[in-house]
Amino acid sequence: MLCAATEEKTLSSFSNVPIPLFEIGGIWVPRLILGNLPFLGESYQGLETNNVYLERFSHLEYTTRLLERAIGRHNLTAISVMPPMNHLSNLFFQALTRAESNTGIEAGLIACFTIPLTIDSKPLDDYRRWTTYYHIEAKSDSGIAKKYLEDPILQCRQGWTEKFSEAIADPHPYDEHDIRRMSLDRGRLQENLDSLKGCKVLLVEPGSETDFLAMTGRLDLLKEVIEYAKDSLGCSAIVGIHHAGTTIPILEEQRIGIEGYLTPVNKLGALMLPSMHQALEAVTSSKRPVVAIKTMAGGRIIPAKAFHFVLEKAHVDALSIGVADEHELDIDVDEARNALSMG
Repeated sequence: MLCAATEEKTLSSFSNVPIPLFEIGGIWVPRLILGNLPFLGESYQGLETNNVYLERFSHLEYTTRLLERAIGRHNLTAISVMPPMNHLSNLFFQALTRAESNTGIEAGLIACFTIPLTIDSKPLDDYRRWTTYYHIEAKSDSGIAKKYLEDPILQCRQGWTEKFSEAIADPHPYDEHDIRRMSLDRGRLQENLDSLKGCKVLLVEPGSETDFLAMTGRLDLLKEVIEYAKDSLGCSAIVGIHHAGTTIPILEEQRIGIEGYLTPVNKLGALMLPSMHQALEAVTSSKRPVVAIKTMAGGRIIPAKAFHFVLEKAHVDALSIGVADEHELDIDVDEARNALSMG
């Protein structure tokens, strides 16, 4: 807990001032969005920090207090969420409900969910999926293995370097026969979406499996997911992607009911695939709005430099921040608002 003097110094000078908006899908959305992965125990800094977050956000009171400060004091009224399908995500929604009640402010949600893909009724294997990405992107970039193995965010996945190295040493990417047999687990999809009904959802966001469907040519499944999600929650859709340099050019040519993209953009190029250059080129030339995530590359870039890069160099329409305590919240919001006020 910050002492009063420190709190006064770090308190945003923009407190209670509305955040600038951008239009997407016929609605106006704040250009600064609060991410919720830290609340679910993901730091992108490794297992030790993840465990700190897991313990911290297992306390309803702590999470509620941080959300109250974000919503009531900093006017962060757009929040990215995952469906409440496990203990921490359920706890997050309980805290959000309390924070909204205590502040009298209702937050709008950008609701992300995984696309449950199966082959012969079995879920896709994560490393085989990544091997498929590698197989596709290596055709145009022979150095892609180095990018995958050295990416600082991917390296935070437990066992990533060893497991991915083994996967590409004897690669078994999903082939055309596998791709033709791929289908949706519609029951699980329905369960994910049903858990979000009753919430104020601004945008629904099919997750990074979007990359897989786009890169393997199964846009029919992606379109089905998007239409189903939009109908279920009564809102527009934005897709979450990690391979912006490959996926955005594919989707730009398609009319599949999406309004924009949510993708990593940061000064280090972390998780900007297949390369920072290609991802940045796709982002800056996109005809649809872009929301930048992982803007600080998991805490590896100081806020001021991070936000000025994504707004001035990448020209994104909005940015997302993840925070784990009140001090981070105050500093990050202040710097983000400064950057937004300049462009």
